[in-house]
Amino acid sequence: RPFLYNLFMPVNKITRAQSITIQPQLPCDFSINFSYQEEVPASDPSRIIRDFVESFLDLSRFPSLTSWNSTQFPAYQLLETSLLAMTVFGFSSLRELEDLSRYDMRFRFLLNGVYPSHQTYHRFFNSALKPCMEQIFIELNHYIELHDSVDTDTLFLDGTKLEANANKMTFVWMKSTRKYQTSARKKMMELLKQFKKWLTAHRYGERSAAISILQEPDMDHLMTLDQVFIDTAEDEKIVYVAGRGHRKSELQRMHDQFRELSVKLQKYEAYTETAGGRNSFSKTDTDATFMHMKYDYYNHTGVFKPGYNVQAGVSDGYIRILQVTSSPSDSKDFIPTVERYRQKYGVYPQRVPADAGYGSYDNYCYCEEHGIELMMKYNLQEKESHIRKADRFKSYAFGKQEDGTPVCPAGHPMKLEKVTQSNKGLYPRTNHLYRSEHCQGCPLCRECTRSRKGRTMNICHDLERQKGIVRENMATERGQELMIQRSIQSEGTFGQLKEDYSYTRLRRRGKDGVEFELWMVAAGHNIRHYCNRKSQMKERSSHLN
Repeated sequence: RPFLYNLFMPVNKITRAQSITIQPQLPCDFSINFSYQEEVPASDPSRIIRDFVESFLDLSRFPSLTSWNSTQFPAYQLLETSLLAMTVFGFSSLRELEDLSRYDMRFRFLLNGVYPSHQTYHRFFNSALKPCMEQIFIELNHYIELHDSVDTDTLFLDGTKLEANANKMTFVWMKSTRKYQTSARKKMMELLKQFKKWLTAHRYGERSAAISILQEPDMDHLMTLDQVFIDTAEDEKIVYVAGRGHRKSELQRMHDQFRELSVKLQKYEAYTETAGGRNSFSKTDTDATFMHMKYDYYNHTGVFKPGYNVQAGVSDGYIRILQVTSSPSDSKDFIPTVERYRQKYGVYPQRVPADAGYGSYDNYCYCEEHGIELMMKYNLQEKESHIRKADRFKSYAFGKQEDGTPVCPAGHPMKLEKVTQSNKGLYPRTNHLYRSEHCQGCPLCRECTRSRKGRTMNICHDLERQKGIVRENMATERGQELMIQRSIQSEGTFGQLKEDYSYTRLRRRGKDGVEFELWMVAAGHNIRHYCNRKSQMKERSSHLN
């Protein structure tokens, strides 16, 4: 009876002890001997990276790499997989690197079947790779020069602004900070005057005489004043109170206000030191500066984002040099970028084609000093080549005599009034001030100038001579081809990174971290470009055969 009951009972009431599950097994071995060495093609970027790291790069030259604990994951393997990730995907996070190392065949080929975690990559980046990544990038360019023909005489230069990894609404504007700092100092002076009167009225004349109102409120001075408040409260046997139902004494109210102003003054002083001469910075990434960018999703009132100005020098599509600055304009970054190029490669480029953002007197003088051909546009070059009738009263539309003397629209030569010397830039500049003596009674005077003393013009003849050389160099057939290539190579490089690989925002914080990240991204771009050129050369040779 129990047997029949158990046999016909509902299935959902059968217990584990009443049922026996037997898993059938077949005596067959389905394991496959898989070889990553055979499956990875010879033209794959992973093989090129392995050849560069293991055959060309001398890792013993880099102390940070040699000191890496390579018990399970050698430094050269982690370097190879990091470069491969940047080559294939443009940029990869630590978590993505971990997944690629575990599941991607090319990464398993470089790692010999083992896979590191994201913590391993994190430690490797910060302790081993970050101090030497710039030099590894330079060695990669030397490797490419040996295997590909690269025109290193021409360096196409361009800049772009990349958004920093900073939180929203972390603005610190130094103009407002200075205003608040001045207001806090005035309040502090009024408070100290009130405190001195209180000390004198309560027979603490010695302490009152020791307090200086005009002294700069630095940290030591504020701590001394705070101790005076504490000692006075102890001598007067005043107990500080807090909360509802308690009335603060006059001394406690002054002391509380003093501490509040002290905190503000110290905060403003820290802001000034952090800014370091900049107009703004972000609290999240203090090295980032607020700059004009395209779309503003912060508050939609102005196109301001915290970011960095990235300068890139390109030759034949390869990134040769990078420079990360906080300057919102490109003009001041020309000389530091070219100097960094010379430090890394030992020579100056013969020519540096660039857009109008780099055309300045200091940059032209620097190029002439070091034998660099003048190929940088200046601001009004396009307008000078297409002067309209409505522009005849603009200074750039004035005619000039053989000695450089400007001629007004009425045809009268202007008279030299004075010569001044300016030392604001890196190179001294001589300015000539010209003034027209025929403005009174001239029928064009009302349209030409509003000055009662006549139209004036300030000219630097050295700069005008340099502008003439720029126009001559760009008017030639070779100059026109170089300017076309500039827009293709330098601007095209940023276009590939931003549009093709969605690299529009930085991931690391701080200038050091940003530079390390950009060196990695640039190395991946160069390897990718080298593989493409190599495959194109093979296709051309096959077509010819």
